[in-house]
Order: sequence, then structure tokens, then C-alpha cells
Amino acid sequence: MTNFATEILTISKNTGMLEDVFAILNSSGIQNTSYKYENEDETLDFIKENAPSILILDDKTEAPAILAKKVKSEFEDNIFIILLCDTENFEVKNGDFSGSVDSFVQKPIQKNILISTVNSFLKIKKSLDKFKKDNKELNKSLYQLDVLYNTSSKLSGNLDKKKLYEIMFETLEKTLSFDLACALIFPQAYENSENKLFIHSLKKPDETLLNVLSEKITDYAKENAQNNDFTKVSIEEFIKPSYENQNFDIKLLNFDKLMAPIQVKDKTYGMLLIYRNKPFLKEDVVCFQSIVHQISSALQAIILYDEIKNTNVELKKLERIKSEFVSIVSHELRTPLTPINNSLEIVLSENITDTARNFTNMAKRNVKRLSGIIEDLLDLSRIETGKFDFKYEKYNIKTSFDIIQKTFEEQAKEKGIIFETELNSNLPDIYADSRKIEQILTNLTTNAIKFTPSGGSVKISAQTINAKNLNKDTLINPVCDYSGDYLKISVKDTGIGIKEEDIHKIFDKFSQIENSLTRNAGGVGLGLTITKHFTDAHLGGIWVNSTENEGSDFNVIFPVYSDLKAFEINLNAARKINETTCLLTLKSKEGRQKLDTLVQKLKEENIIKQLKNSKEISFETENYYAYKIFFSNLQKNVCDFMTRQIQDYINKESIFKDCGIVLERTVFRKEDGDYSQGI
Repeated sequence: MTNFATEILTISKNTGMLEDVFAILNSSGIQNTSYKYENEDETLDFIKENAPSILILDDKTEAPAILAKKVKSEFEDNIFIILLCDTENFEVKNGDFSGSVDSFVQKPIQKNILISTVNSFLKIKKSLDKFKKDNKELNKSLYQLDVLYNTSSKLSGNLDKKKLYEIMFETLEKTLSFDLACALIFPQAYENSENKLFIHSLKKPDETLLNVLSEKITDYAKENAQNNDFTKVSIEEFIKPSYENQNFDIKLLNFDKLMAPIQVKDKTYGMLLIYRNKPFLKEDVVCFQSIVHQISSALQAIILYDEIKNTNVELKKLERIKSEFVSIVSHELRTPLTPINNSLEIVLSENITDTARNFTNMAKRNVKRLSGIIEDLLDLSRIETGKFDFKYEKYNIKTSFDIIQKTFEEQAKEKGIIFETELNSNLPDIYADSRKIEQILTNLTTNAIKFTPSGGSVKISAQTINAKNLNKDTLINPVCDYSGDYLKISVKDTGIGIKEEDIHKIFDKFSQIENSLTRNAGGVGLGLTITKHFTDAHLGGIWVNSTENEGSDFNVIFPVYSDLKAFEINLNAARKINETTCLLTLKSKEGRQKLDTLVQKLKEENIIKQLKNSKEISFETENYYAYKIFFSNLQKNVCDFMTRQIQDYINKESIFKDCGIVLERTVFRKEDGDYSQGI
């Protein structure tokens, strides 16, 4: 007899035996199926088709030991086998069936023994199935956690919105195996774009389904973001290539679905909706919510970064407009001052009354003061727009000291201030723009005299100092790593001094420390700002030691001349003026000869070209010998090509291939006043 229940299957050539087993099990409410053995192949096919949990095998079946072993091998021990055997042949049969039979029931069959044996295996099977299910769910959960962890790593530091969406759909596919996922992303205030609907699907949605999906997710979105305009939605579809010729129709809407807003706190950025033919489990819902939370947080960071970036662009644009406006106005103001000043000179040369002369001199002083303010404004405008031209040369500071002495000694005397200069003998040369150095000294000396009351003193001195003896913590916004010898210039006064908390403020644009003397002294607060810019342009530094009501000591340093320092100053200037500056460096730890030979060969081969605005230097440190060359306004693709040519030449020529020569390339780009470095 045959009953197609697959939990228990009895196989025998004896119809009576099949009927007896069926009756015993059926009487206890245990469903079972019987199969009369004809041949091995048909029997194995039947077992494969029905996949029972327990197989009851009669030992009178043809070659039962072989059949049992094949079943165990085919089903990898997922079927329990009970052998029905005669008592007198039990030991022989037990040996034959070793390893392939799980239990023996002796003939004649006793009802209670067969039922107990079957029930015990059914319990074992049930426990094993539960264990396998739990283990499968555990493995799935561990896999989902691993994917979520990797997703978190991918999202950290990512500020690309397009990449974010790619990571989102990739994570959803790996963890939830969706059939179709769609995300409606809202444009932000700073974006000039419309709502975007991204659809990732196994099969292409037909037009009807696409319209319904768009309508559904838009309706969901309206509930969470009422202020958005959903009249315009652009759609981007991503279909799996292996299913590109198949379609999803409206029946997809009967699949199980998960939906959530992409939001952080009260701000909604979009909606996410996924469909799957296989029902979502509880842990799938938790995983989905975790992914949405991760994406929401990452999207918030990207949007905040974009807003800051766009705000900075606008601020830089306004700053540029302001600088251009200041430049134009300053030029316009300076134009009439020249004829006014000339007219006053003519009046003073005439025979006029003392009263008229006093008023004319007062007018002349104010014209001079106004001219100074205008020049400061023009200097600041040139600095901010990168249009300041520095003419660097090797020169000695003594000449500038003589000019400062002659310029200010009479002014200090008129105010009743002791004024002196002190220079150490044999001061080293520096690489600098002498006119800018004199302007630095003029600004510092002007301030010292301006803020020192009658009876005080101002002293300017210069000496050599090594970078090791610098307290770098006191430097105002240092611009480089300081090393080697420097020329230090000090301007010390016994004036009003500066509070410690105000020292950094005085270098800000238009900044002045409020007290009665500063208000009387006047000015717009640009002198120290310009001084700091000029000092930075020489790769120098500035700091202040000051005590309120006792005086101030302003110190500036400039690197002592060397070919390397001159190269670095020129490179720094090129970075600030030109749109792009390319620096190439060749280093060797094996001495000078091979590197010099390589550089010479590269020049002979016209691989390294010395252009009009390029500069080069060869130098030696404690650790290596190096050659550097930089090019101004060299296009990046040209720089890349030259770099590849140099590297190819090193790799090709055996004399240089394994001698430890390293090539480095740096491209400095000037973008909206900022300088970014790319390797």
C-alpha cells in the first residue's frame, strides 16, 4: 500500500511486512508511507523524491546494506535508518550495517518497541531541525552584522552623496536580498535640483508598476515632509544585467515590503521602500532599521559638509568682491591726494601768515596720514588677491636700519621719546624683498612711537639666533618648521603694553585694542596684519612679549641666506601667486654622484625642462642628498606626464634602477585663495 506522507518511509519486498508496519504506526497516529522494493535505482529515486526523516528498511530487501550506505551518502546523514532484522542473524547483520544503520528492531516486530524507536528518532529529528534553523538564523544574523560593520567603515569619512547611495543599495542587497528597492531623495536648499527616485531591481519594472511605485513613495514622503515640492521627480533605474530581459509587473505590490523615512531628528532627507517575494522576518526589520539609521547619519554629515563648503565659497566670493571694492575705492581716493599735497607744498613755499602756515601744515599732516591709510588698504587688497609682487634678493639689513634711523629719529624727538638702534657686527645676509622688510620695520616702529608716551623709549636691535633657541609656542600662527639660523629683529618700547589675551587679536584686520591712547592715536588697524603677511612671505615668524602699562617687545625673524632657503621662499611665493605649482623631488641615500648624473641625463634627454618660471636646487642633509625643481602654472597633466617619464627612465636604465633613488611629486593648487596639496 502507498500513502504519500514523507515523514516515515518503510521499504520491503514483502507486502505483508509493509502492511504490518503501516498498521502499527498508523494505530499510534504516526503518518507513514510504504514502498514495495522492485530494484535499487527506482527505490533510490523514490527516496530522493519524498526525502523522509526516517527510513524503515527490511533486511530481506535485496542488498539492504548497500542501499543503506547509498542513502546515508546521498542525504549526508539527514535520514535516520531503522533496520528490521531476524533474531538469529542479528550479529551478522549488525556487522554488515555498521555505520549506516541508526537502530535495529528485531522480527517478529513488537508494537511498543517499534513505536518507541520511531518516536525517539522523531524527537531527535525535531531537535536537530530546530538546531539547524537556529544555527541558520544565527549565521544570517552574524552575516548581517558583518555587512553592517563593513558598511559603517565605508561610510566613515565618506562625503560623496552618490557614493553614499551606492553603499546603501549594496548593503540592502547583501543583507535583505530584495527584489526591488526604491529611494526618493529630497534636494537640499543649497542644491538647484529636483527630487530623485533611485530604483534598484532584479527585473525591469514595467511602465504601470513604475508609475505606481513613484506615486506610492511620493505619498509616503508627503506625510513626512509636507513642505517639499513633489511635482517634479526624476527617475534613475539600475537593473541587474542577468535579468535585463525580464519584467516586474503590478503583481510585485503583493510582495512583502519595508518602508522608512531617511531622517535625523526632525529633518527628513528622503524615503526608502523595498519589496521581497520572501516574507521579511523580525531580524530583517531590525537590520533594515539599522541600515536606514546609518544612512541617515551619514547623509546628515554630507549635507552639513556641503552647506559649510557652499557657505565658504560664498564667503570667499564676498571677500573677493570686498577686496576688489576696497582696491577700487583706495585708488580713487589716492588720485586726488597727489594734487592736494602738491597744492599744499606750493602754499607753504609762499610768504603766508603763521596762522595760515599752521593750518596748512595740519592739512599736510592729515593728507600724509590719509595717504598711509590708503596705502595700507591697497597693500591688504593686493595680499588677499594674491597680486603682491615680491622682488627677493640677497641683501644685508644694515641698509634698512640706516633708513629707519633717519626716518624716525626726528619724529621721536618731537614727541620726547628716546630712539636708538643697535646692530651686532657682521650680521648675516637674508633673502628678502628689501622694500617689504623696510615696511615691516616702519609699521613696527610707527606703532612703538605712537603708543609710547613722552619720556619713554623705543629701541630697535638685530642679532642672529638659531631655531633651537626659539620658543615656538609664542610664534603667531607659524607658517613652517623652523630650522637653522635666523636674523632676529626686535622693536622694544616702554609704551602702554598689551594684555596677554589681546596679543593674537592685534594681528587681525582692522583690529585695535580699545583704550584712550589707542583712540587718540588713530589708524585703522592694518599695520600689523600687513606685517604678519610680509613676514610669512619670507618664511619668517613674529611674536610679542608685552606687559600692560609697561611696554611691548615685537620680534620678527627671517631665515639667514642659503641656496635652500632661497629656493623654499621662491616656492612659497609661487604657490601663493600661481594657479598651480608643481614640485618634483629626487632623493638618494647613496650619495651625490649618481643623483647628479641622473639629473644631468634627464636634462640632456629633455625630460626635465628648465622653464622661465622654474627654479632648481641641489642640497645635502644628514640623511640623504636631494634635487628639487618647481614649475609655476604648469598644467597637472603635463606634470603627470613629466613624472611618468622620469620614473620610466629610472626603471629603464640599469645604472639607476636599483640605486635607491626615490621620486616625489607635489602639486599645489590655488583655489579661491586656499592652497591644497596633492601627491
